[in-house]
Amino acid sequence: MTRILKWFLVLFVFFIGAYMVATWKMKKEIVDFLNQKVPDHIAFSYEKLNINLFNGDLEFEKVEVESSGRQTSSCEILINADNLSISRFSYWKLLFEKSIYLKSLTLSKPHLNFKTCPKDPTEKEVTKPNPINLLKEIFIEELIFDSGIVEIWDSSEETELLSVKSIDLNLKNVATDPQIIKKYVPFTFSEYGITIQNMTAPLGKFEVLQMKTMKLDNSSIHITNISLSTALSKLALSQEITYQRDHIQLEIPEINIENHNYIVSNDSLQVNFKSLILNAPNLEMYRDKSRLENFNRRPLYAELFRELPFKVAIDSILIKHGMVRYEEDLPNEESAGVLSFEKLDADISNFSNLASNKENLKIKLNANLMGVGSFNLDWEFKVQDTRNTFLISGELSNFNTANLNDFLVPNLRTKTTGTIDQLYFTISGDGNIATGDIKMRYEDFKFQVLNKERNGVKKVLSFIGNLFVNDGSKADTEGYRYGNISTERTKNKSFFNYLWINLQDGLLDVLTGNGKKDE
Repeated sequence: MTRILKWFLVLFVFFIGAYMVATWKMKKEIVDFLNQKVPDHIAFSYEKLNINLFNGDLEFEKVEVESSGRQTSSCEILINADNLSISRFSYWKLLFEKSIYLKSLTLSKPHLNFKTCPKDPTEKEVTKPNPINLLKEIFIEELIFDSGIVEIWDSSEETELLSVKSIDLNLKNVATDPQIIKKYVPFTFSEYGITIQNMTAPLGKFEVLQMKTMKLDNSSIHITNISLSTALSKLALSQEITYQRDHIQLEIPEINIENHNYIVSNDSLQVNFKSLILNAPNLEMYRDKSRLENFNRRPLYAELFRELPFKVAIDSILIKHGMVRYEEDLPNEESAGVLSFEKLDADISNFSNLASNKENLKIKLNANLMGVGSFNLDWEFKVQDTRNTFLISGELSNFNTANLNDFLVPNLRTKTTGTIDQLYFTISGDGNIATGDIKMRYEDFKFQVLNKERNGVKKVLSFIGNLFVNDGSKADTEGYRYGNISTERTKNKSFFNYLWINLQDGLLDVLTGNGKKDE
């Protein structure tokens, strides 16, 4: 018994020693591998390396990775993490199947810091990184990015281009091989889950994008409390700019996206959504008209969408319970003129800029104009039509025109009274001209021209104007008067200005023309 015990102790000590030697040897091999295989522009360091040979587990504590040099769009990348752990490394697959298999790879509390490259005016094209010559297939059953922080800075490290306070990432069945590693996306995966919290990204000099949370997986995306706003106050923006610019405050409490996928081909990206739903968006815009007007040409929406640097195909977009408020402030005005659309719902179909798409993009919109008048709009255009043709029709009903005075008095120096019982219009046009027709049933419609100070009425002009405005009595048997629309677009103004001058032209013809329908 004593001999057996001695042999057992000898074998135990031997195996313990062998295990310790093997562990030491493995650590040395890993260190040598990192020293030989890690490129010169990447520095990899850690405080401690733990190995469990039986389980195939590997753990680096207090990891730091630093990459410098123009290898990607970032010139400097710094990654710090509490742990980098690998579990269930398969010796069998490495020795006999010539592949690398990991049960899981986890990066715990990583902090990623990127610095972009400065622009080099002498550089004619972007230098692509050298392809990685991978010798073995790599398969990771689960890749985990736990409680990370992401920061992206400009080349001077003075402006933060992106900040993410918390990101969790989980990828299933991650794989790559000598061919896949050279593609635009150098690996494949089957399922994924990403959670992002508290993201901030400036969009140019004046606007900033913020997002509270985003959760996405293979089938859906859920976003809460996303906003796009001007970083400066209204007064500060006016003091900063030379030409007129909208002060924007857009807030969307919730966005839901279903059945999303992405296609990358020849370094181009295509985004596909089955549906996109925006719940209760609130958009407020303000423009200080005391600044200079910019006379540069403004493209229409079809052209803007057509010229995007990536492709989009969304079957359906729904906007629910939205609100749009627009203010214009003229010099020396006590208060800005206000125009609002409340309780706004919209249904947008075939939202696509694919060259193969031949169908029209269609928009159906319902809202309350100034909170009271029922306003409906149908708008469609073909994105790939370089003439930028469009067809738009709409209806306004039960609208007391006095509600427009908050906008008309400060901006057009006019004041209206009367009720529009029903108004219908149809407009077709392109980037240069538009024509259409309009019909309206109204009661006691009048307008007054105000003096320069807008606190009194120019009685002579108002009297003369009202002589030419028909009160609605000379109408057809259903109470409608008719008018025609014919306008030219002002190229430096928006599409909605284009729509407004068309409606203005038609209303003037209804009120001052013969009111008869063209045969």
